[in-house]
Amino acid sequence: MIFAIARRDKPGMADVRAQLLAAHGEYQKAFMPMILFGGGLVTDGFDEDSFEYNETGIRDVIGNVLIVDVPDRATAEAIHRDDPYTKGGVFESVIIERFFQRVPLPE
Repeated sequence: MIFAIARRDKPGMADVRAQLLAAHGEYQKAFMPMILFGGGLVTDGFDEDSFEYNETGIRDVIGNVLIVDVPDRATAEAIHRDDPYTKGGVFESVIIERFFQRVPLPE
């Protein structure tokens, strides 16, 4: 089943996000094969050409979106629940819903 997990940071969480970056990156490794695509929600001033995945670069990230292929809703919810960012109180909102790709049409 394909799920979208969309999460928006609470305002002022750049320091916490930076502190948890290494733990978050390590956590993701276990379910990386389940991620179809994903990435960060970023500030308007974000410069993707100079982005580096480190404690400085991550400060312009204000949330993320993952599209995951998992066995069930419980697995999608666990991916969110057990994330160090979630445990660290980074997010102000989260959406976890089944996802049906319409555009572009799958091949």
